[in-house]
Amino acid sequence: MGPTDTDVSVRSTVAQPANGSGRLTTAEVYEALRRKILEHTIPPATKVNIHHLSREFGVSPTPVREALRLLQGDNLLVATSNKGYATTQVLDLQGVRDLFEFRLLIEPWAARTAATNRLNNPARVLDDELAHFDAGGDSLQHALISHDSRFHRAILESTENQTVIQSFEQSHCHLHLFRMYGHNWDWRSTIKEHKSIAEAIRAAEPTTAEDMMRRHLQSAYMRFFNAMTDQQEEPAELRASVSPRLIIG
Repeated sequence: MGPTDTDVSVRSTVAQPANGSGRLTTAEVYEALRRKILEHTIPPATKVNIHHLSREFGVSPTPVREALRLLQGDNLLVATSNKGYATTQVLDLQGVRDLFEFRLLIEPWAARTAATNRLNNPARVLDDELAHFDAGGDSLQHALISHDSRFHRAILESTENQTVIQSFEQSHCHLHLFRMYGHNWDWRSTIKEHKSIAEAIRAAEPTTAEDMMRRHLQSAYMRFFNAMTDQQEEPAELRASVSPRLIIG
């Protein structure tokens, strides 16, 4: 299914400029549009109109175009045949499975690697992220997307493997997965599983950290699956449930 023909502009209150100039910056336009796409204020597969958006935000078309290019880089927008943009479709079940199989290849290994170094691991960063997670803000979805992204990225960055880090970032998995959720969040399970991973990394227990991460990803896959179906359908089994090992010799 292609993009709908309805041009969407920002219909709710526009964010106030943070720089005191009376004009939104490109970064502020980007953040406002990104949030509206994630929350489906701008629905999937919908065309967006640069001039309508610029009028709504009270800015020239230039920062809107720049923000839309950034959103295209996030794979939240695609270019259309008339040189405009449309929001991307949400993932289907196969897309969800593909992303979690990719994550199972690298994230249990990353958690194990993070827990190997007792003196220099990301436990303090993870504990701080968990301590500051706020489920009572204006958008639980936005808060959980940001928290989940920072938590997992901290573990990956601690490996200092730039290929792994870049591959994960280019998947934009948090943006695409969390677009599918409605308002029935099982966020407490996510936070509980994150705490178990952080505890294993803090205790420098590589095997436990790897196992906790694998269980977390498998449980998250089931939560997303159940959110997309009537829960009577059997989920496709995730492959690559064991992290790869480097064999030297």
